[in-house]
Amino acid sequence: MGYNVQVVVVEDEPDEVLLRRFRREVTKAGVIQECKRRRFFENKQEEKKRKAREAGRRNHGSKKVAEDADDNWEMPEESLSF
Repeated sequence: MGYNVQVVVVEDEPDEVLLRRFRREVTKAGVIQECKRRRFFENKQEEKKRKAREAGRRNHGSKKVAEDADDNWEMPEESLSF
């Protein structure tokens, strides 16, 4: 997987701001996480566990949205009296 992280230098931009923008882009691209993952050998079982965890994180919020989309129940407009 290749990464193409670019940060364009704005004229009269402080070094700290440029560095902060670069770090944010690198983090967003997942470069640091990939380097940490590749630091040690990962067998097939560990790879499957990691991929399942990542998929769980990606799909965490989608279930709630799907449940709300199927719900078409509306409150009755008439009030019930006992």
